[in-house]
Amino acid sequence: MNSIQIKPWGFVLGITIMLSMVSSISVLAQVKLHFTTESIASTPIEISERLTTNLIFPQPIKSVDRGSRSILVQRASEAENILQVKSENTELQISNLTVITDDGQFYSFAVSYAKAPEQLNLNILPKTTSQLAEFPVGQISEAEVREIAKKVSVKNRRIKPIRQRKYMTGVSLIGIYIAQDLLFFQIKLENQTNINYDIEQFRFFIRDNQKSKRTASQELEQIPIKILGNIDQIPAQSTETLVVALHKFTIPDQKHLGIELMEHNGGRHLNIKVKNHNIINAVMVD
Repeated sequence: MNSIQIKPWGFVLGITIMLSMVSSISVLAQVKLHFTTESIASTPIEISERLTTNLIFPQPIKSVDRGSRSILVQRASEAENILQVKSENTELQISNLTVITDDGQFYSFAVSYAKAPEQLNLNILPKTTSQLAEFPVGQISEAEVREIAKKVSVKNRRIKPIRQRKYMTGVSLIGIYIAQDLLFFQIKLENQTNINYDIEQFRFFIRDNQKSKRTASQELEQIPIKILGNIDQIPAQSTETLVVALHKFTIPDQKHLGIELMEHNGGRHLNIKVKNHNIINAVMVD
C-alpha cells in the first residue's frame, strides 16, 4: 500500500504566501510610471571683479544660490528686485547662478568671467509660464518686517559682541532676535578714521568651518529679506546700526554663518563667524 504524506499546515501556508508575493511582484513589474521632463535653459551672463553686473527682475528676489563662492552677490540697497553680481577674482571658472522670485518663478544663469562684460545691466522680462516654486502661506508682510526691524534697532545689546576690528574700522553682531519665523540680526558698524568707508559687499553665507584641500568648500548665500540702515557707506568718525532680517535657519555641524563686509576700492575687509549656539539662543521680539 502506498503511504500518503501529510504536509504540515504551516508549510502549505508559507508556500501559498510566497506564491502570492511572486505574483504581486510580477504585476508591479508590468506597471510603468510615465512622466516627462522639460529642460529650463540657462541664460549666459558675464561678470568681472572690477565692474558690477545688475540683474533686474520683475518681482522681489526670494532666494539666490551660487554655483561658486567666487561669485559675489547682493541685493541692491532699498531695491528688492535688483541683484548685483561680481567676481571675486579673475580665476572664476564657468559656473551657475539660480534665482527664485516672490511670484515663484525660477531663473537660471550660466556665469562666466570677462574682464569687460558686454552687458552690465540686464532687465529680466516676466515669464509667461506657470509658477514653479511653491511657498508657505501666511507669510509676514513687508510692512510688518519693517516695524519689527525698527524695534530691534533701538534695543540694548543682548549678547557678547561677535566682532572684528581692523584699521580702526569694525563690525559687531550685538543681538539676534526671532519673530514670525524670521531672524533679525542687530549689527554695529564703526569707522573711527577720517576716511569714509564705502561698502561694496555686505553678505551673509553659511560656510564650512575648514576647507579641505581635496574637496570644494560649500557655501550657501543667505539673502536678506530686509536691511534697515545705511549699507552704502560708513561715514568718517561715525557708528552705524543695521538690522538684517533673514528667513529662520540653523547651522549644520562643522559650519558657521559668515557676515562679510567689503570696502569698495579698499582693503578694510571685515568678516565675523557666528556659530549655531548663537542662532538657537535668539531672543523673542517683544
